[in-house]
Amino acid sequence: MLVLIMVLLFTLVLLLAFYVINFVLSIKDMGKNKISAFECGFASVGKIQNSFSIHFFIMMLMFVIFDLEIVMFLGILVSDLSSYVSFLLMIFFILGGFYMEWWYGKLVWVI
Repeated sequence: MLVLIMVLLFTLVLLLAFYVINFVLSIKDMGKNKISAFECGFASVGKIQNSFSIHFFIMMLMFVIFDLEIVMFLGILVSDLSSYVSFLLMIFFILGGFYMEWWYGKLVWVI
């Protein structure tokens, strides 16, 4: 039991020592480029909160959802014939979601 406590104590001391050494030796450059927000390689104009369009986020979210549905399609395609009903149900939900996105105008690629 004493050996376990000594190993744990040694590990914590070593961890703390490495953390302090890393903090002391690190470069602390507080220039304008270092503390500014990263905006995909272009210089932001105006407030940072207003320079990102929510439309890009919505398109990314739709891509992730449809990408996951494609992965689910692959799982259904390699299964047996009894999963045909679940395949049709998934197609129904995907087409329903696609119709809803089209109906609300989220598929129009205009900034």
